[in-house]
Amino acid sequence: MGSSLNFRFFLRNFGCTQNQGEGENIRQILLKSNGVEVDDRYNADVIIINSCAVKTPTEDKVIQFIYQCSLTDADVIVTGCLPKINPDRIKKACPDAILTPPNLGKSILKYVPLQLFNGETYQLARLPENPAFLPSQPLTVVVPISQGCLGSCTYCAVKFARGWLTSYPVKMVVDHVNRALEMGAKEIYMTAQDTSVFGRDNGVQLPDLLAQILETEGDYQIRIGMMNPKFALEIIDDLLDIMEKDERIYRFLHIPVQSGSDKILGMMKRQYDVETFNNFVKKIRNRIPQITLSTDIIVGFPGETNYDFDLTVKLLEKNKFDIVNVSKYGDRPFAASSKFENKIPSDIKKKRSKYLSVKVKEIQLEKNKTWYDWEGDVLILNETHSGQKFGRNIFYRPVILSRGNLGERVVVKIIGNSQNALHGEILETSSAVVET
Repeated sequence: MGSSLNFRFFLRNFGCTQNQGEGENIRQILLKSNGVEVDDRYNADVIIINSCAVKTPTEDKVIQFIYQCSLTDADVIVTGCLPKINPDRIKKACPDAILTPPNLGKSILKYVPLQLFNGETYQLARLPENPAFLPSQPLTVVVPISQGCLGSCTYCAVKFARGWLTSYPVKMVVDHVNRALEMGAKEIYMTAQDTSVFGRDNGVQLPDLLAQILETEGDYQIRIGMMNPKFALEIIDDLLDIMEKDERIYRFLHIPVQSGSDKILGMMKRQYDVETFNNFVKKIRNRIPQITLSTDIIVGFPGETNYDFDLTVKLLEKNKFDIVNVSKYGDRPFAASSKFENKIPSDIKKKRSKYLSVKVKEIQLEKNKTWYDWEGDVLILNETHSGQKFGRNIFYRPVILSRGNLGERVVVKIIGNSQNALHGEILETSSAVVET
């Protein structure tokens, strides 16, 4: 790129891990293009808002922030999912906002005001030029493996922002991971709207990608992102085979069920039923009993009766998930369910959400107690605000320690727990500190 003036930018990320990684990529590109990041939007020449629109409360938060930014003297750029899902609402909040597609990469430079640059433009980046480390997790890199999905869920608007499946070439992803490891990464977050469909558009599958990544030697951990149960079923045997053979893959899966009612699942167009899902969970736990399973639940979907809700409660009680993300249903632009009848009043949705949240806390506390006296390796990844060390074991369980060094792998004994974490003491160091 040619010469350019120094400029001040303010960047705010919203949403999922993949969005966080794409936002961090934008940050690094601007910093390398004579950008100076400021922590006060009123001191910025340009404000970049990397938006999310998966839920109504999140959209409301983004819109409020966009409006606040409209009151500054800066140029406002809105990227991420919201510009394609609800551009009119953005324009009402900030009429002069510049709207862009998601996953900009270097193309951010053609949207930053031209007086700051020489006008050079770039093609849409598929993967970040450089690995995107999460600012709050210095050893963790986000690696997108695809864009879009193959589902048609009636409640979802993200499909309209991200489109149908486009998988990144295996070599491109492997090379990207290798660069991240060379730069000191210890934890790789493999993300997508649905990781289980990776490669269906180019003749490979997720286990093939993992096998090639694991050919790279080193001490690191891979976390596999969200999977639609329908498609995860088709690759689960091969996926569990790889997990059992290589401890560098966290024993962790995120498989959103959304409801315990077959009627509601049908209205959502999730393309599986409760019995199939329960058998899926049983199969996973038969292979890896201590695996950490995460799921998502939507309460108050149009037409959800008390009986439907009770079925969801029973599903959670049966499967005892380690992590449950509970959301109250809200209409999203373009989503088919926004036109459904029998909408659930907000007070009922709130009551159901609160009930589930209490139930989830009880299950989490109960399950964490079963880890008492467990001994094994923990990789130290971060430092808490109170100065303690934060790490994870092979089952993706968060472990709080009183000492240790970042990047160090230590042998730990669990001596206590809270609802959200295990508490351990170090027995011995199992690997040297890795310089970052």
